[in-house]
Amino acid sequence: MTQKHENTVNFFNSVSGWILSHLTAVLLTLCGVWLFQNRTLNYSKTIPLTPDPINLEIYNKEKPINYSANTVEAEKKLAIEQFSKNDIQAGKKAIESLLNRGAFLEAKEALKIVKDASNNNNIMDPDINFLYGRLVWELAQDGNRNYTVDEALFFWEKAVSQNPDYVLYQNAIGFAYYTKGDLKKAYDTWFKVLKLSGETLPETLQNISTQNITTLEVEQKDALNAYAGIGLVMMKSAQTSQGNEQRERWLRALQYRTKVMNEAAREYHIPQLRQNWLWSRVALRDWDFLMRTDWNILRKKNN
Repeated sequence: MTQKHENTVNFFNSVSGWILSHLTAVLLTLCGVWLFQNRTLNYSKTIPLTPDPINLEIYNKEKPINYSANTVEAEKKLAIEQFSKNDIQAGKKAIESLLNRGAFLEAKEALKIVKDASNNNNIMDPDINFLYGRLVWELAQDGNRNYTVDEALFFWEKAVSQNPDYVLYQNAIGFAYYTKGDLKKAYDTWFKVLKLSGETLPETLQNISTQNITTLEVEQKDALNAYAGIGLVMMKSAQTSQGNEQRERWLRALQYRTKVMNEAAREYHIPQLRQNWLWSRVALRDWDFLMRTDWNILRKKNN
């Protein structure tokens, strides 16, 4: 060993050398952290896509609490009696109670009677079409392969043709199109819901941030489903985008999420939405994913 090498070893074995070596290690660590934080972000790779459909089973629906004191059979009998008296509103409430309980067979029996009677008169109340569509939708969401989203959509579109300005009808169609994967039609339908509700339209929501919501409070709570739906469309469409466009769509998705949660946080957490018959398992899964997405994923490169 040379004298120079021996002096170097002795130095690092000394107290001063120990301190210097540790300071060097700390400086290298800090330098690495700085370089990591200031790296160029490739948004198309760092922004995640929506989860795989294999996870859908964890979003099975839950039935909401039904406060009717009637038994299922009594509710079915009431629905049939009211429809026979042409009291559509009373019959409708009884059918909704049956659907809320998950009594699909009884609801179908009662609806079939009024549906057959209406067909004989060549007149079908739009609410009956809507309720029949809801029955089909819930059966399809419940896993019954004899019923499809397309069939539910058929009845809902018939209801809308009779009453095009009813927000509930339009919202249901939006969820049907979204569940089918038709993002364009879902967006157009939910856009119409906001317009019918007198709400701020999507292109004007430019100033929403993590700290501040500048839009007015939602007057019609049904419109919140449309805001949430458009947020889902923005998130899904980001999958097929790249670079700045992808980042912009993710940003808008998070903006809509923030607006909805600022106005109705409890109602839009997954446990509550699982009791909302409108929300399909596909919509629940994607909303859950959007809820768990961090704003920081959209941070820009530091200068």
